[in-house]
Amino acid sequence: MVTSHNAEEIAELWREYEANASPEAKVVKDFDKLEMILQALEYEQEQGQDLEEFFQSTAGKFQTDIGKAWALEIASRRRKRQ
Repeated sequence: MVTSHNAEEIAELWREYEANASPEAKVVKDFDKLEMILQALEYEQEQGQDLEEFFQSTAGKFQTDIGKAWALEIASRRRKRQ
């Protein structure tokens, strides 16, 4: 059961995420971008289409070391398949 306290906590966490106000928010934002480019990579492989715009839209926007490292790995795997 969601109480008003829980609802306020969820709302506060959402505001924190939207404001990019904590290390956790930054990681979640990076993971969101990573998930998008992973889906684009899968779609490219399955459908044989070039979805460069998805990769360009995230280029240089990763904030965390883990996000940057994973984005580089995804880009490397994409280059190997082209």
